[in-house]
Amino acid sequence: MFFPRMTAQLPQPEISHARAVLIIALVATVWGFGFPATHIVLSGGLSVGALMGLRFPLAGLVMFVIIRANGIAITRRGVLDGIWLGLVLVLVFWLQTDGMRFTTTAKAGFITGLYVLFTPLIAVVIGQRVKLASALGALIAVYGMYLLVHLRGAGASGHTLWGVFTEMNRGDVEILLCAILCGVHIVMMGAFSRRSEAWLLAGSQVMICGVVSVAVTAFLPSPDGFQNAFAALSHWPVALAALYLALGSTVFAFWGQATAQTRLGPTESAVLFSLEPVVAAVLSVVWLKEPMSAQQALGGALIVVAMIVAEALPRMFRAITVPDTRP
Repeated sequence: MFFPRMTAQLPQPEISHARAVLIIALVATVWGFGFPATHIVLSGGLSVGALMGLRFPLAGLVMFVIIRANGIAITRRGVLDGIWLGLVLVLVFWLQTDGMRFTTTAKAGFITGLYVLFTPLIAVVIGQRVKLASALGALIAVYGMYLLVHLRGAGASGHTLWGVFTEMNRGDVEILLCAILCGVHIVMMGAFSRRSEAWLLAGSQVMICGVVSVAVTAFLPSPDGFQNAFAALSHWPVALAALYLALGSTVFAFWGQATAQTRLGPTESAVLFSLEPVVAAVLSVVWLKEPMSAQQALGGALIVVAMIVAEALPRMFRAITVPDTRP
């Protein structure tokens, strides 16, 4: 799952370009493993609310320790910005986690990756200009979505653009909404990170996500609340998967971006982050034994291509056409 780029980092030694590439590739891979981990937790009996109410308080506590250990000031502005981001973030993860109950792990990974396309489109809504590459990527992604969700033998509606949406199940729709809100979250983070410290924003929004999740889940009836959490966590695969989501997909992901991403250009980062849905898809078929047709595999591949076209192609072209004037 994607977290926005951090523009301010903790004090740290300079790392090599090769190590930065390795760290970001690991972050993308960790996110890819997060999809089957979520599947294991949910199929093991832990409810969506219980997972949210355990994952984010634990991750938030670890991040708070990191913030205090590095002497980062806790400012009122940073906390308020983190609250707003956390309210969006809890919707993002709740939709994604609940959606995975109704769709395959591979589809969840590919559809989530559409945030790369939604982000510039949402920026247009607030007055920014859209790039031609973003529009082209959106068209490619729509066709990829059609192949991903279209079932052979479906009615005539399946052969139209509207058919892309009518053939989506509840999980597909929830994860598509998650991807859209990811775009909203990234745009908000881009604005807030100019005035607040990045690690404070990261930690405070994760903690808010945890507080809201606990408050909501506490009032949910069984089996959607915490009632079956202890029984589910008594099985070590469920407990390990939940711990992985808290420490790997959340804490490590923030650390990896904060440590390595400013050492890389946006093009390299975009391409490396495209590993996330690919890893999720491979694990879906090889590990979880979920079915995937050749048509769906092509649709997922087109979504990855659309992500690269939208984010990386313009910068690749600019790097080729603009001479390097550095001494």
